Amino acid sequence: WYQRRVHGGFGGLGAGILGMSAYVPVGHPPVVFSTVGNQDLCEKVVQVHLGWKLGAVTYGTFPNGEISVKLEQSVGNFDVFVICSRDDLQSEVNFMLMQLLLLLDALKSEAPHRITVVLPCLEYARQDRKFAAGETIAPKLLLHLMLTAGADRFVTVDLHNEAESGFSPAHVPLDELASDKYLMHFIREQVQGFNPDETLVCAKHAGGTKRGRKMADDLGIGFMLADKFRAKAGGESEVRIIADAMQSMKWVIILDDMFDTCSTLAEVVDAVRRFAPEAKIFAVATHGYLSKDAHEQIRRMVVQSQLEWIAVTNTMSQRRALEKCEEFGVNGRLKVVDISRLLAGAIIRIHLGASVNLPKFRQLGPTAPDALLADAARVPATQYSLKVR
Repeated sequence: WYQRRVHGGFGGLGAGILGMSAYVPVGHPPVVFSTVGNQDLCEKVVQVHLGWKLGAVTYGTFPNGEISVKLEQSVGNFDVFVICSRDDLQSEVNFMLMQLLLLLDALKSEAPHRITVVLPCLEYARQDRKFAAGETIAPKLLLHLMLTAGADRFVTVDLHNEAESGFSPAHVPLDELASDKYLMHFIREQVQGFNPDETLVCAKHAGGTKRGRKMADDLGIGFMLADKFRAKAGGESEVRIIADAMQSMKWVIILDDMFDTCSTLAEVVDAVRRFAPEAKIFAVATHGYLSKDAHEQIRRMVVQSQLEWIAVTNTMSQRRALEKCEEFGVNGRLKVVDISRLLAGAIIRIHLGASVNLPKFRQLGPTAPDALLADAARVPATQYSLKVR
Protein backbone atom coordinates (compact mmCIF):
# COMPACT_ATOMS: atom_id res chain seq x y z
CA TRP A 1 0.00 0.00 0.00
CA TYR A 2 1.71 3.14 -1.18
CA GLN A 3 1.07 6.14 1.02
CA ARG A 4 2.07 9.74 1.45
CA ARG A 5 2.80 11.45 4.73
CA VAL A 6 0.64 14.38 5.69
CA HIS A 7 2.16 16.71 8.30
CA GLY A 8 -0.17 18.34 10.75
CA GLY A 9 -3.89 17.73 10.53
CA PHE A 10 -6.58 17.91 7.95
CA GLY A 11 -9.92 19.60 8.16
CA GLY A 12 -11.88 18.77 11.28
CA LEU A 13 -9.18 16.41 12.53
CA GLY A 14 -6.91 19.49 13.08
CA ALA A 15 -6.02 19.83 16.71
CA GLY A 16 -6.41 16.16 17.58
CA ILE A 17 -3.50 15.10 15.44
CA LEU A 18 -1.59 18.38 15.25
CA GLY A 19 2.09 17.65 15.09
CA MET A 20 1.51 13.96 14.35
CA SER A 21 1.95 12.05 11.10
CA ALA A 22 -0.97 10.55 9.21
CA TYR A 23 -0.96 8.08 6.32
CA VAL A 24 -3.40 8.34 3.44
CA PRO A 25 -3.65 5.82 0.57
CA VAL A 26 -2.92 7.38 -2.81
CA GLY A 27 -3.78 6.17 -6.33
CA HIS A 28 -3.66 2.59 -7.56
CA PRO A 29 -0.13 1.21 -7.11
CA PRO A 30 0.81 -1.72 -9.34
CA VAL A 31 1.53 -5.28 -8.24
CA VAL A 32 2.19 -8.40 -10.31
CA PHE A 33 1.36 -11.96 -9.24
CA SER A 34 2.10 -15.20 -11.05
CA THR A 35 0.74 -18.72 -11.00
CA VAL A 36 3.04 -21.67 -10.34
CA GLY A 37 4.54 -22.13 -13.78
CA ASN A 38 6.96 -20.23 -15.95
CA GLN A 39 8.76 -18.42 -13.14
CA ASP A 40 11.73 -17.51 -15.34
CA LEU A 41 9.47 -15.45 -17.62
CA CYS A 42 7.67 -13.82 -14.69
CA GLU A 43 10.91 -12.82 -12.98
CA LYS A 44 12.28 -11.31 -16.20
CA VAL A 45 9.09 -9.32 -16.75
CA VAL A 46 8.72 -8.03 -13.20
CA GLN A 47 12.21 -7.82 -11.75
CA VAL A 48 14.45 -7.29 -14.78
CA HIS A 49 12.35 -5.05 -17.04
CA LEU A 50 9.87 -3.38 -14.68
CA GLY A 51 12.10 -3.27 -11.61
CA TRP A 52 9.18 -4.21 -9.32
CA LYS A 53 8.66 -7.04 -6.84
CA LEU A 54 6.47 -10.07 -7.42
CA GLY A 55 3.33 -10.18 -5.31
CA ALA A 56 3.38 -12.55 -2.32
CA VAL A 57 1.07 -15.56 -2.57
CA THR A 58 1.24 -19.12 -1.25
CA TYR A 59 0.00 -22.14 -3.19
CA GLY A 60 -0.72 -25.49 -1.60
CA THR A 61 -2.31 -28.85 -2.28
CA PHE A 62 -4.43 -30.86 0.13
CA PRO A 63 -3.93 -34.63 0.50
CA ASN A 64 -7.09 -35.22 -1.53
CA GLY A 65 -5.68 -33.23 -4.48
CA GLU A 66 -7.57 -29.98 -3.93
CA ILE A 67 -5.70 -26.69 -4.44
CA SER A 68 -5.33 -23.87 -1.94
CA VAL A 69 -4.34 -20.25 -2.58
CA LYS A 70 -3.54 -17.64 0.08
CA LEU A 71 -2.53 -14.02 -0.48
CA GLU A 72 0.34 -12.87 1.73
CA GLN A 73 -0.17 -9.15 1.17
CA SER A 74 -2.98 -6.63 0.86
CA VAL A 75 -4.12 -5.64 -2.63
CA GLY A 76 -6.93 -3.24 -1.72
CA ASN A 77 -7.14 -0.48 -4.35
CA PHE A 78 -4.12 -1.91 -6.22
CA ASP A 79 -3.78 -2.22 -9.97
CA VAL A 80 -3.22 -5.99 -10.09
CA PHE A 81 -1.64 -8.00 -12.90
CA VAL A 82 -1.57 -11.81 -12.95
CA ILE A 83 0.82 -13.66 -15.29
CA CYS A 84 -0.24 -17.22 -16.09
CA SER A 85 2.27 -19.18 -18.19
CA ARG A 86 2.67 -22.93 -18.17
CA ASP A 87 5.69 -25.00 -17.20
CA ASP A 88 5.11 -28.72 -17.73
CA LEU A 89 7.79 -29.53 -15.16
CA GLN A 90 5.83 -27.60 -12.52
CA SER A 91 2.21 -28.54 -13.08
CA GLU A 92 -0.28 -29.90 -15.60
CA VAL A 93 -2.11 -27.23 -17.59
CA ASN A 94 -5.58 -27.81 -16.12
CA PHE A 95 -4.12 -27.75 -12.60
CA MET A 96 -2.49 -24.41 -13.42
CA LEU A 97 -5.74 -22.95 -14.75
CA MET A 98 -7.58 -23.95 -11.57
CA GLN A 99 -4.84 -22.22 -9.57
CA LEU A 100 -5.44 -19.13 -11.68
CA LEU A 101 -9.19 -19.12 -11.02
CA LEU A 102 -8.67 -19.49 -7.27
CA LEU A 103 -6.06 -16.72 -7.28
CA LEU A 104 -8.42 -14.38 -9.15
CA ASP A 105 -11.19 -15.08 -6.65
CA ALA A 106 -8.82 -14.44 -3.72
CA LEU A 107 -7.66 -11.16 -5.28
CA LYS A 108 -11.20 -9.99 -6.05
CA SER A 109 -12.25 -10.54 -2.44
CA GLU A 110 -9.65 -7.94 -1.35
CA ALA A 111 -11.23 -5.15 -3.44
CA PRO A 112 -8.44 -4.24 -5.90
CA HIS A 113 -8.88 -1.38 -8.36
CA ARG A 114 -8.52 -3.68 -11.39
CA ILE A 115 -7.27 -7.19 -12.25
CA THR A 116 -5.54 -7.75 -15.59
CA VAL A 117 -4.78 -11.35 -16.55
CA VAL A 118 -1.68 -11.74 -18.74
CA LEU A 119 -1.86 -14.99 -20.72
CA PRO A 120 1.28 -15.20 -22.87
CA CYS A 121 -0.33 -18.23 -24.51
CA LEU A 122 -4.13 -18.62 -24.44
CA GLU A 123 -4.71 -22.26 -23.55
CA TYR A 124 -7.35 -24.28 -25.43
CA ALA A 125 -6.93 -21.82 -28.33
CA ARG A 126 -7.20 -24.50 -31.03
CA GLN A 127 -10.72 -25.41 -29.94
CA ASP A 128 -11.94 -22.16 -31.45
CA ARG A 129 -14.78 -23.50 -33.60
CA LYS A 130 -17.33 -26.30 -33.82
CA PHE A 131 -16.53 -28.93 -36.41
CA ALA A 132 -19.47 -31.09 -35.36
CA ALA A 133 -22.58 -30.84 -33.21
CA GLY A 134 -21.94 -31.27 -29.50
CA GLU A 135 -18.46 -29.72 -29.49
CA THR A 136 -17.52 -26.74 -27.35
CA ILE A 137 -15.67 -23.47 -28.04
CA ALA A 138 -13.22 -23.87 -25.19
CA PRO A 139 -11.30 -20.54 -25.20
CA LYS A 140 -14.58 -18.61 -24.99
CA LEU A 141 -15.58 -20.65 -21.93
CA LEU A 142 -12.16 -20.12 -20.34
CA LEU A 143 -12.34 -16.33 -20.70
CA HIS A 144 -15.84 -16.27 -19.20
CA LEU A 145 -14.66 -18.38 -16.26
CA MET A 146 -11.84 -15.92 -15.56
CA LEU A 147 -14.28 -13.01 -15.78
CA THR A 148 -16.55 -14.70 -13.23
CA ALA A 149 -13.56 -15.31 -10.95
CA GLY A 150 -12.63 -11.62 -10.99
CA ALA A 151 -10.69 -10.64 -14.14
CA ASP A 152 -11.32 -7.19 -15.64
CA ARG A 153 -8.99 -7.30 -18.64
CA PHE A 154 -6.95 -9.82 -20.66
CA VAL A 155 -3.62 -9.64 -22.48
CA THR A 156 -2.23 -12.41 -24.68
CA VAL A 157 0.32 -12.98 -27.45
CA ASP A 158 -0.40 -14.18 -31.01
CA LEU A 159 -3.84 -15.77 -30.88
CA HIS A 160 -4.27 -18.97 -32.87
CA ASN A 161 -7.19 -17.32 -34.63
CA GLU A 162 -7.70 -13.54 -34.78
CA ALA A 163 -11.44 -14.08 -34.32
CA GLU A 164 -10.74 -15.31 -30.77
CA SER A 165 -10.43 -11.71 -29.64
CA GLY A 166 -14.21 -11.65 -30.00
CA PHE A 167 -14.59 -14.43 -27.43
CA SER A 168 -13.91 -11.98 -24.61
CA PRO A 169 -17.08 -11.13 -22.67
CA ALA A 170 -18.85 -7.87 -23.55
CA HIS A 171 -17.03 -4.68 -22.47
CA VAL A 172 -13.98 -6.69 -21.27
CA PRO A 173 -10.86 -5.80 -23.32
CA LEU A 174 -8.66 -8.56 -24.74
CA ASP A 175 -5.39 -7.13 -26.06
CA GLU A 176 -3.39 -9.26 -28.47
CA LEU A 177 0.33 -8.53 -28.60
CA ALA A 178 2.45 -9.54 -31.60
CA SER A 179 5.82 -11.27 -31.29
CA ASP A 180 6.79 -10.73 -34.95
CA LYS A 181 9.34 -7.97 -34.24
CA TYR A 182 11.13 -10.25 -31.77
CA LEU A 183 11.08 -13.21 -34.16
CA MET A 184 12.37 -11.10 -37.04
CA HIS A 185 15.18 -9.71 -34.91
CA PHE A 186 16.09 -13.26 -33.90
CA ILE A 187 16.10 -14.41 -37.54
CA ARG A 188 18.41 -11.58 -38.60
CA GLU A 189 20.77 -12.36 -35.71
CA GLN A 190 20.78 -16.17 -35.89
CA VAL A 191 20.59 -16.96 -39.62
CA GLN A 192 24.24 -16.75 -40.58
CA GLY A 193 24.85 -14.84 -43.79
CA PHE A 194 21.22 -13.70 -43.94
CA ASN A 195 20.55 -12.21 -47.39
CA PRO A 196 17.02 -10.97 -48.17
CA ASP A 197 17.49 -11.65 -51.89
CA GLU A 198 18.01 -15.36 -51.27
CA THR A 199 15.62 -16.00 -48.37
CA LEU A 200 11.95 -16.98 -48.18
CA VAL A 201 9.39 -17.23 -45.39
CA CYS A 202 7.28 -20.38 -45.71
CA ALA A 203 3.76 -20.44 -44.21
CA LYS A 204 3.25 -23.92 -42.77
CA HIS A 205 -0.37 -24.01 -43.92
CA ALA A 206 -2.90 -21.86 -45.75
CA GLY A 207 -4.18 -20.39 -42.47
CA GLY A 208 -0.78 -18.79 -41.88
CA THR A 209 -0.64 -17.05 -45.27
CA LYS A 210 -1.54 -13.58 -43.99
CA ARG A 211 1.03 -13.62 -41.19
CA GLY A 212 3.67 -15.20 -43.41
CA ARG A 213 3.26 -12.59 -46.14
CA LYS A 214 3.42 -9.77 -43.60
CA MET A 215 6.67 -11.10 -42.12
CA ALA A 216 8.11 -11.60 -45.59
CA ASP A 217 7.25 -8.00 -46.48
CA ASP A 218 8.71 -6.66 -43.23
CA LEU A 219 11.94 -8.62 -43.76
CA GLY A 220 12.03 -7.73 -47.45
CA ILE A 221 12.24 -11.39 -48.51
CA GLY A 222 10.26 -13.83 -50.66
CA PHE A 223 7.19 -15.85 -49.68
CA MET A 224 6.41 -19.55 -49.89
CA LEU A 225 3.30 -21.56 -48.99
CA ALA A 226 3.13 -25.22 -48.01
CA ASP A 227 -0.26 -26.33 -49.34
CA LYS A 228 -1.43 -29.59 -47.80
CA PHE A 229 -4.07 -31.40 -49.85
CA ARG A 230 -5.41 -34.82 -50.87
CA ALA A 231 -5.10 -35.71 -54.56
CA LYS A 232 -8.22 -37.85 -54.29
CA ALA A 233 -10.88 -38.50 -51.67
CA GLY A 234 -9.63 -40.92 -49.06
CA GLY A 235 -6.08 -40.73 -50.36
CA GLU A 236 -2.97 -39.78 -48.42
CA SER A 237 -2.31 -36.11 -47.89
CA GLU A 238 0.47 -34.40 -49.84
CA VAL A 239 2.31 -31.12 -49.37
CA ARG A 240 2.73 -28.94 -52.43
CA ILE A 241 5.07 -25.94 -52.36
CA ILE A 242 3.98 -22.65 -53.94
CA ALA A 243 6.77 -20.06 -53.97
CA ASP A 244 7.80 -16.69 -55.36
CA ALA A 245 10.15 -16.92 -58.31
CA MET A 246 13.75 -16.63 -57.10
CA GLN A 247 17.01 -17.32 -58.91
CA SER A 248 18.82 -18.48 -55.81
CA MET A 249 17.13 -19.97 -52.75
CA LYS A 250 19.62 -20.40 -49.88
CA TRP A 251 17.51 -19.93 -46.73
CA VAL A 252 13.92 -20.99 -46.01
CA ILE A 253 12.24 -20.01 -42.73
CA ILE A 254 9.10 -22.01 -41.92
CA LEU A 255 6.67 -19.94 -39.85
CA ASP A 256 3.68 -20.90 -37.69
CA ASP A 257 1.92 -19.64 -34.57
CA MET A 258 2.62 -22.86 -32.63
CA PHE A 259 4.50 -26.15 -32.77
CA ASP A 260 2.90 -29.04 -30.91
CA THR A 261 3.72 -32.62 -31.96
CA CYS A 262 5.70 -31.33 -34.97
CA SER A 263 4.29 -34.04 -37.26
CA THR A 264 2.92 -31.50 -39.78
CA LEU A 265 6.12 -29.47 -39.49
CA ALA A 266 8.10 -32.61 -40.40
CA GLU A 267 5.99 -33.08 -43.55
CA VAL A 268 6.55 -29.45 -44.55
CA VAL A 269 10.30 -29.67 -43.90
CA ASP A 270 10.50 -32.77 -46.11
CA ALA A 271 8.54 -31.00 -48.88
CA VAL A 272 10.75 -27.91 -48.70
CA ARG A 273 13.85 -30.08 -48.81
CA ARG A 274 12.61 -31.74 -52.01
CA PHE A 275 11.72 -28.35 -53.49
CA ALA A 276 15.02 -26.66 -52.53
CA PRO A 277 17.67 -29.38 -52.03
CA GLU A 278 20.50 -26.92 -51.36
CA ALA A 279 18.65 -24.51 -49.04
CA LYS A 280 19.17 -24.21 -45.31
CA ILE A 281 15.89 -24.71 -43.47
CA PHE A 282 14.81 -23.12 -40.19
CA ALA A 283 11.51 -23.27 -38.28
CA VAL A 284 10.08 -20.45 -36.15
CA ALA A 285 6.88 -20.20 -34.07
CA THR A 286 5.50 -18.16 -31.19
CA HIS A 287 4.24 -20.96 -28.94
CA GLY A 288 6.17 -24.18 -28.37
CA TYR A 289 4.03 -26.93 -26.83
CA LEU A 290 6.41 -29.63 -28.17
CA SER A 291 4.31 -32.45 -26.76
CA LYS A 292 4.11 -36.20 -27.35
CA ASP A 293 6.95 -37.30 -29.71
CA ALA A 294 7.90 -33.79 -30.85
CA HIS A 295 11.50 -34.25 -29.77
CA GLU A 296 11.83 -37.44 -31.82
CA GLN A 297 10.40 -35.53 -34.79
CA ILE A 298 12.96 -32.76 -34.27
CA ARG A 299 15.76 -35.32 -34.21
CA ARG A 300 14.45 -36.91 -37.42
CA MET A 301 14.17 -33.54 -39.19
CA VAL A 302 17.73 -32.65 -38.16
CA VAL A 303 19.18 -35.98 -39.26
CA GLN A 304 17.14 -36.75 -42.39
CA SER A 305 16.10 -33.33 -43.70
CA GLN A 306 19.03 -31.26 -42.36
CA LEU A 307 16.86 -28.84 -40.38
CA GLU A 308 19.23 -26.24 -38.95
CA TRP A 309 17.22 -25.33 -35.85
CA ILE A 310 13.73 -24.74 -34.51
CA ALA A 311 12.93 -21.59 -32.49
CA VAL A 312 10.00 -20.77 -30.21
CA THR A 313 9.38 -17.97 -27.73
CA ASN A 314 9.16 -18.31 -23.95
CA THR A 315 5.39 -17.72 -23.76
CA MET A 316 5.59 -21.08 -22.01
CA SER A 317 8.59 -22.60 -20.27
CA GLN A 318 10.88 -24.68 -22.51
CA ARG A 319 12.80 -26.35 -19.67
CA ARG A 320 11.24 -29.74 -20.34
CA ALA A 321 11.67 -29.40 -24.11
CA LEU A 322 15.34 -28.45 -23.79
CA GLU A 323 15.97 -31.43 -21.52
CA LYS A 324 14.26 -33.75 -24.02
CA CYS A 325 16.27 -32.37 -26.93
CA GLU A 326 19.47 -32.99 -25.03
CA GLU A 327 18.26 -36.52 -24.26
CA PHE A 328 17.57 -37.15 -27.97
CA GLY A 329 20.98 -35.85 -29.02
CA VAL A 330 19.85 -32.61 -30.66
CA ASN A 331 21.13 -30.23 -28.02
CA GLY A 332 21.38 -26.70 -29.40
CA ARG A 333 18.82 -27.28 -32.14
CA LEU A 334 15.98 -25.84 -30.05
CA LYS A 335 16.33 -22.11 -29.50
CA VAL A 336 14.22 -19.88 -27.25
CA VAL A 337 13.32 -16.27 -28.10
CA ASP A 338 12.78 -14.08 -25.04
CA ILE A 339 9.67 -11.85 -25.26
CA SER A 340 9.55 -10.79 -21.60
CA ARG A 341 10.28 -7.19 -22.61
CA LEU A 342 7.16 -7.17 -24.81
CA LEU A 343 4.97 -8.24 -21.87
CA ALA A 344 6.63 -5.75 -19.52
CA GLY A 345 6.03 -2.94 -22.01
CA ALA A 346 2.35 -3.85 -22.21
CA ILE A 347 1.97 -4.00 -18.41
CA ILE A 348 3.47 -0.55 -17.77
CA ARG A 349 1.31 0.98 -20.52
CA ILE A 350 -1.90 -0.56 -19.22
CA HIS A 351 -1.05 0.63 -15.72
CA LEU A 352 -0.40 4.19 -16.87
CA GLY A 353 -3.50 4.27 -19.07
CA ALA A 354 -1.64 4.19 -22.39
CA SER A 355 -2.68 2.06 -25.36
CA VAL A 356 -0.93 -1.19 -26.28
CA ASN A 357 -2.42 -1.09 -29.78
CA LEU A 358 -0.76 2.05 -31.11
CA PRO A 359 1.83 1.48 -33.87
CA LYS A 360 4.44 3.30 -31.77
CA PHE A 361 4.39 0.42 -29.26
CA ARG A 362 3.65 -2.45 -31.65
CA GLN A 363 6.66 -1.54 -33.78
CA LEU A 364 9.10 -1.72 -30.86
CA GLY A 365 11.56 -4.58 -31.13
CA PRO A 366 13.74 -6.14 -28.43
CA THR A 367 16.48 -3.52 -28.81
CA ALA A 368 14.42 -0.40 -29.54
CA PRO A 369 14.42 2.26 -26.77
CA ASP A 370 11.27 2.26 -24.66
CA ALA A 371 11.02 5.41 -22.53
CA LEU A 372 8.07 4.18 -20.46
CA LEU A 373 9.75 0.87 -19.66
CA ALA A 374 13.05 2.55 -18.85
CA ASP A 375 11.28 4.64 -16.20
CA ALA A 376 9.03 1.83 -14.89
CA ALA A 377 11.05 1.18 -11.72
CA ARG A 378 10.41 4.76 -10.55
CA VAL A 379 6.62 4.53 -10.97
CA PRO A 380 5.73 3.05 -7.56
CA ALA A 381 8.25 5.26 -5.76
CA THR A 382 7.23 8.57 -7.35
CA GLN A 383 3.61 8.30 -8.40
CA TYR A 384 2.35 6.94 -5.09
CA SER A 385 4.65 8.54 -2.50
CA LEU A 386 4.32 12.25 -3.13
CA LYS A 387 4.91 14.42 -0.07
CA VAL A 388 2.02 16.68 0.84
CA ARG A 389 2.61 19.62 3.16
